[in-house]
Amino acid sequence: MNNKNIGFVFGLLGFVFLMLSLTLTLPTPIWSVLIGISIISNIIGTATLIRFIKTSQKV
Repeated sequence: MNNKNIGFVFGLLGFVFLMLSLTLTLPTPIWSVLIGISIISNIIGTATLIRFIKTSQKV
């Protein structure tokens, strides 16, 4: 998989965890873990996509 696909996967994973945390009624510690995973996945996905865009512009 190239960086573009990895970025999209992490972005979608973060979106899925965000939707799960908003729709499910869970205890606070589990909800916090879901939000944390969502934030980290979205940051990794965004950074990967930005890196892919920067390298594809240089070529």
